[in-house]
Amino acid sequence: MFIHQIPSFIPALLPRFTWSKAADRQIYLTFDDGPTPEITDFVLECLAEYEAKATFFCIGKNVVENSSIIQRIQAGGHSIGNHTMNHSNAWKMDYAAYVEDIQKCENVFVHQHIKSIGFRPPYGRITRNMYKELDNVILWSVLTGDYNAALTPDVILESVLPLLKPGAIVVMHDSVKAFPHLQVILPAILAYCKQQSFVLSAL
Repeated sequence: MFIHQIPSFIPALLPRFTWSKAADRQIYLTFDDGPTPEITDFVLECLAEYEAKATFFCIGKNVVENSSIIQRIQAGGHSIGNHTMNHSNAWKMDYAAYVEDIQKCENVFVHQHIKSIGFRPPYGRITRNMYKELDNVILWSVLTGDYNAALTPDVILESVLPLLKPGAIVVMHDSVKAFPHLQVILPAILAYCKQQSFVLSAL
């Protein structure tokens, strides 16, 4: 069974991380793993259609390869966060090497005049050292599972739409793997949020 909502005890145990935000009618859509040609462009077009803002947690090597898409993200008033240089897995590498990969991504951001709003660990995988030493780590309260081939768009929407509450941080992916689901669920989520009079904001 896929868990779309972070159990409440986890943020309570790890309060230094950001899991959601206090908000009136705001919801925070986030997109991991881009920028990706055509797919991130699709996301930006959908967001523009609904006058929505979002946050993109970008992989550094993808930023280097797709600087024009980064410019579109910035021009659209969206925010950008660090997702490591190479989509690194904190559970499978030395902590010093992991921090170095974060810094490499940050260096790319500086070179391209990108102001990072924070860091999101790939796969959501965290360690004790990360919790003690890293600041401004942004996780989520709602995981769509758009990358999961075992799910269908209808199943995702049935599970996720009821979880869209003020302050929610929602994860999707502007990646090749997620796109078959993303191209269905993103327009539906945007339409639902408009119907509910939610404000879609960047972090």
